Amino acid sequence: MEAQLLDTDALVLAPSRTGRARAAHWALHPVPLAVARAAPSAVQLTALVLAAHTGADAGRADADHLTHLCGLSQAQMDDLFDRLLRANVLEAWNCDGDAGEVHWKPRPGRQSES
Repeated sequence: MEAQLLDTDALVLAPSRTGRARAAHWALHPVPLAVARAAPSAVQLTALVLAAHTGADAGRADADHLTHLCGLSQAQMDDLFDRLLRANVLEAWNCDGDAGEVHWKPRPGRQSES
């Protein structure tokens, strides 16, 4: 009997120990959108989700996708974006209702607070 593996990508789906450690470290320190460790968990989760969708100097994502990832309503997401502004984590944010996208800009040089 002979077997042929047609989908070689299936072999690399599980990350290595190093990859998991790197992902865990990044999740705990989501630069450039790190928030104070004392921040509520909803704020920390939102910052992590936004960091995952942030490029070199700005971020954007589908509003429905963000609310799904964070487990919040759109009104709660708007409140959290405003909290991130007041905490000097974000420089600006806006929601493009026509496109259904949220755009944000992290504050330059923002570092995590212990």
